[in-house]
Amino acid sequence: MMDTVSYRWRKTTDINREYALFELLEGETPVLDLGFSDEGALEVAFNPSVRGRIFELQQFLKLLDEGRVLAERDR
Repeated sequence: MMDTVSYRWRKTTDINREYALFELLEGETPVLDLGFSDEGALEVAFNPSVRGRIFELQQFLKLLDEGRVLAERDR
């Protein structure tokens, strides 16, 4: 059976951060946050609700790259 899960990025904000975070959603479930730290390092934080979730590696790398591009454009 084909996996019909849809993913999308949503920009989030935190007033204590210099750069915005981008949240990856699986349907409406937050999967991870991605963004640049105040020091300029690209960071990824996984949401506890995705514990045990398995991603196909190529799809996961593609999603991370999409998030990185969004974060770079927003710098």
